[in-house]
Amino acid sequence: MLAMAWRNTRKLVRERCASDNVRIGRFFTKRGAAAQLARSFRFEERKNELTVLDPGAGTGILSAALLVAICRGRAALSVRLVCYENDSSYLPMLKNNLERLRRRARREWGVKVTYEVREENFLLHSGDGERFDCIVMNPPRGLVAKDSPEALSAKDLITTPTVDLAYLFVAAAALCLADDGQLSMLLPTAFASSVSLSRLRASLFAETRVTLIHLFANEKGVKKSFLLSVKRTEEPGEAITVTTSADEDSDAAPTALPPLRYDFLVRADASLLLLSDAGDLRVLEAIGRFPCRFSSFGLKMKTGLTLPSRYPELLRDAPGRGVVPLIHPRSLEDGRVIFPVPKMEGQYLAPSIPSLIQPNRNMILVKRFPAKSDKRRLVCAPYMASQAPGYRYVSTHNKLNYIDTSGEEMDASFLVGLYAVLSTTLYDRYVRLISRSGQINATEFSELPLPDAANLRAIGARLIAVRRFEPAVCDAVFAAHLKSAAKK
Repeated sequence: MLAMAWRNTRKLVRERCASDNVRIGRFFTKRGAAAQLARSFRFEERKNELTVLDPGAGTGILSAALLVAICRGRAALSVRLVCYENDSSYLPMLKNNLERLRRRARREWGVKVTYEVREENFLLHSGDGERFDCIVMNPPRGLVAKDSPEALSAKDLITTPTVDLAYLFVAAAALCLADDGQLSMLLPTAFASSVSLSRLRASLFAETRVTLIHLFANEKGVKKSFLLSVKRTEEPGEAITVTTSADEDSDAAPTALPPLRYDFLVRADASLLLLSDAGDLRVLEAIGRFPCRFSSFGLKMKTGLTLPSRYPELLRDAPGRGVVPLIHPRSLEDGRVIFPVPKMEGQYLAPSIPSLIQPNRNMILVKRFPAKSDKRRLVCAPYMASQAPGYRYVSTHNKLNYIDTSGEEMDASFLVGLYAVLSTTLYDRYVRLISRSGQINATEFSELPLPDAANLRAIGARLIAVRRFEPAVCDAVFAAHLKSAAKK
């Protein structure tokens, strides 16, 4: 049945003109993803009737996949299927597919299927109190205003002026879920951790428990989309099944990780931890074993003080009386702070505003927004006060963060050791896993696990001894230190 629905859908796409092909083809659920969504449902006992909702049915691919799972699993004697679709170009094929599904289910499995196609916008007509045992969806994408009719029912959960339709479908579908009902959906990975969706996720997880997470990630580990399955229940969350695969269009069996503790994957802030493979799990376990936290050492990450475009009259191109160095993101190069940067203007500041300067102290500088050419999320370098001799104060560009202590100045070996650890591939992978945005924020930094001070100083001393600070060297020094420490 799924193959039939998928063939018909491909036929519809081919019949459209080439320009439409690009526009509409990507919106249909791939065959492999549809099968994975259907497999996510768990049927513990056979029921007389199951009620199923497909709130963005399209041509019926997901309905077909779920009906196959229900029929083959002998989960019900009859199925009542409700499909919402208000795009007139899909309706003829949807109805044709559903009629074929109805006949085949009766003929091949003896399951009675009744269906209803509602030619309405699901977001505008989902609040009538109707409840379903199974809801499956790949919600449409597209931005709408917070005060639009579609967003009205979820307005209290939205914190931005606009919101993606996909997330409104999540909120609306959750309200249609019956007790012990299951909802499986294909979502953008941004749903897992975006700060702007915190209220929506908290609302969803207050009423449901996550039962499965399936991540679609390519061979390079780039996370493209993920499948989230939840169940409406008041029971505590159990261990969660985590699976991964590389392609939404593949029928290959997914790779499974060991079931993971509920509070490990569903964090206290209602964000989700998405693991692409067993290597991600090993990274979390390895860093989780370190005894200290970033905040244990009195370390704080702060935002650079000066936004040059706001104070062009204070910028200077050369040193002079009463000016201080202004350290720019371009100063960070292969683990070193280059100052001054050759042939660069505006590297000095006339600090007529006291809030634009800070004491010239040892610190670590971190790019707030890594460039596309940067291979790591944490692009940082150790800055030594001795690099600007004769200056009591310096300033930092607003596109930099700086790490300093609230007390005594960091000594050279501790500073370089901390830099070395943050620049390793291990920590780069860790930050990509736990960060709720493109870059780790101050709150996440404060909880970052670290080796103790003695080990940081030992790592720093090794790096200072070799006089090379590139991330690849940091990897080698860090690995050698861990191996040496393990033998003791």
